[in-house]
Parts: sequence; C-alpha cells; structure tokens
Amino acid sequence: MTPRERVLLALNHKEPDRIPIDLGGTIVSSIAKSSYVPLKQHLGLPQEEITMLDYVQQLPYVDEALMQRLGVDLRMVQLPAATAPGLNIFEDGDYYAFIDRWGSKLHMPKQGGLYFDWVEFPVKEATMEALDNYQWPRPDPPEYNDKLAEQARYLYENTDYALVGSAVIGGGIFEQPARTMGLENFLMALVTEPAFADRLMDKITDIYIESCNNYLDKLGKYLHVFTFWDDVAGQNGWLIKPDTFRKMIKPKQRRLVEAIKKKTDAKLFYHSCGATRDLIPDLIDLGFDILNPVQVSAKGMDTKRLKQDFGRDITFWGGGVDTQRVLPFGTPQEVADEVKRRIDDLAPGGGFVFAAVHNIQAFVPPENIVAVFDTALEYGRYKS
Repeated sequence: MTPRERVLLALNHKEPDRIPIDLGGTIVSSIAKSSYVPLKQHLGLPQEEITMLDYVQQLPYVDEALMQRLGVDLRMVQLPAATAPGLNIFEDGDYYAFIDRWGSKLHMPKQGGLYFDWVEFPVKEATMEALDNYQWPRPDPPEYNDKLAEQARYLYENTDYALVGSAVIGGGIFEQPARTMGLENFLMALVTEPAFADRLMDKITDIYIESCNNYLDKLGKYLHVFTFWDDVAGQNGWLIKPDTFRKMIKPKQRRLVEAIKKKTDAKLFYHSCGATRDLIPDLIDLGFDILNPVQVSAKGMDTKRLKQDFGRDITFWGGGVDTQRVLPFGTPQEVADEVKRRIDDLAPGGGFVFAAVHNIQAFVPPENIVAVFDTALEYGRYKS
C-alpha cells in the first residue's frame, strides 16, 4: 500500500495496512532544531544544511532521509510560516529579534534561547481609530504560490505521498489578535469592546480567505489535507467562555471553512492545544475532518473515551505519545509502552494519523524519538 493510499483510507475512517505516520507534515507536528540535529547524528544520517521553516518555534524543514527512516507518509507544501516574506533577524541587546508580517516584535535570548516570544504589539488600544491606522499585512505574492504549485504538482505526479498544505499567514482567528495587541488586552477587548474585537477578527478572517483563495486556486487540486490552527483551549479547559467562542469566533471560522471548501476537496485539519474535548462537536459542525494535536495530558483528553465518543466523525492526528512528560523524561521502554497504549486507543477503525502531541520539543533524547517511530511502525500494523 502506498503512503497516499494509507493516509486517505485512514482519513476516511477505514483501516489501511498500518497507521499513517507524520513528522514534519505541519508546523504543529514537527521537531525542534535542538532535537532534530542530535537525532540525525544518532541515526548516522548525513547532516544537511539546515533550512528553517518556522523561526518562532525553531522548526527546520525535516529532510527526506529522516522522513524515510521514520516511515513518514506525508509531505508538506508550505513556505516558511508566519514570518515570510523578507524576515530580518537582528540583534537587540541580549536577544535576537525580528518584526513579523503583522508588525509585532518577537525576541529570543542569545544565550540558551529556545523559541521566539511576542513582546511588542502594533495595536496599542482597543479603539476603531487604532484599526483605521493599522497597517494590515498582505497575502503572499503570486510568485510564492506559483513556486509552491510547481512543488505540489511534482510531488503529486512523481511520488506516492499524501500532500499537506496551508495558507494561513498568522495565528488563528482567535489567536492572531492576541499576537497583534497582546493576549491580556485582547481578552479584555472581547468583554469590554466587543465591536472592536469583532471588527479585528472579521478583518483577519478576510485576509485569511484572500490568502487561502490565492493559494488554493493554484494548489487545491493537489492537496489531500489543508491545515488551520486556532488555540482556544489551555491545559484545563477553554481559554474563553464557550458562549463567546460560539457567538464571536465560530461564525468567522465557518466563513473561512466555507471559502476553503469551495477551492479544494482536501480534508480540513484543525489544531488547538489543550483540553479540547468540549470543542470537538463544534469542529464537526463546522466541517473540520481532523483534530490535532490530541493533547493527552490535558483535562478530559482520555484517548479511549475520545475515540469511543467521536471516532466515527473526526480523525485524531496526534496523541501518539505524551510530549510533556513521557517523551522527554521517560526511558525508551516507557516511551514504547506509551505509544502502544495510544495506538490501542486511537487506531481501531481507522481515523488516526500517528504523531507526537504537538512538535517534539528541545533536548528530547534521540533514543526516545527512535523508540516512538520504530514502535509505531512495528506495533501500528492492522491485522488483515
């Protein structure tokens, strides 16, 4: 069975020969540079010149040799996320810094820094005047999508991998305002200045729809999965009241989903960290096909119960190993045992793509990472 056939069967809630495997197919199922380099050394793979995909999360593009070694069934069709075009990293005292395409400043410590954090924001006040004066970002230029279309066509016609794409040029409809004015300020605005918050999110939605249309006009026919992310949950539950989500955010997500579905038959992938159990019915209602990252250490995210309650209606992409505790701090045997348990819970009947919970973070022992994927390849076979 080819990787593409394997992925499509699983996404259609059927059992292929084995569970599909992802590492590096998205910017939320990849691996931090500080774990990627030691992993390749441990496996004796050639050390290529690193090309960064996402500077914020410090994610490199995962190279072909590693993906083949680990049995990865998907390939990404995406230019560097959130920071393109024209990223300029500069020194700022004890930090490296850059200004993202939305006008926000991020920095990372020069000594021991692992990620970039948002520290300064262009929207200073929750007023209509602030939005009138804000310099909104533009979608990627046509030549970017032309380049990606060439890549997608080549992969579609000359390989048997499933293809994953995205054209969202920032955080989600809820997330991006927090990156533009600060999380606390935006949460306050949702309550005290709802007309402002609504206009801000509506404009972001308009930009995302334009970006997705431009991208999907060129690439939509080649893709099997299209990704979107919007963190609305934390470790213990919703970040906002569910009623606020359903009144102010969900209609905008629906508008975006409807626009995407007009341009592609790809399955729609939704990423939200945290305790998302109570969000799942809304995702199904919106037309999303896939939930990621299935944060198994968060409240209510018991994989057996999730599969029992929602496994007929949504695919779980992730949840393969707890990346908060077991993967970084367990032994290889403990990691293997955890992987087997999650496969037992999530694999029956298809509807499962194996990946770690979110990106593999910094300084994870390479032996543990190998244990994850070798166990998934061996134990994740369906019985014919």
